[in-house]
Amino acid sequence: MTAARRYRASERALLTELGDGTGVLLDMDSKFYFTLNETAIFVWKLLAARDALSRDQLAAKLCSDFEVEGEQALADVDAMLELLICEHLVTAA
Repeated sequence: MTAARRYRASERALLTELGDGTGVLLDMDSKFYFTLNETAIFVWKLLAARDALSRDQLAAKLCSDFEVEGEQALADVDAMLELLICEHLVTAA
């Protein structure tokens, strides 16, 4: 992941939040489900807001809303972006 790239959620995915704080992301094309924890839901909502954000911006927002250090936030954002890009659920510009 490069700091300058900006990321946006695909419109072909549907998020459903569950009562226990987790959620599922449904890929409408493949019909695969992805389980998201509370922080992944937070990041997904940022990506789905249609304002493309960089990985640094995503990590900074994660740090401001959750008790997480910057390095850990970047690692978590990178892991999530890597998976979602591979699944074509996030695009990079």
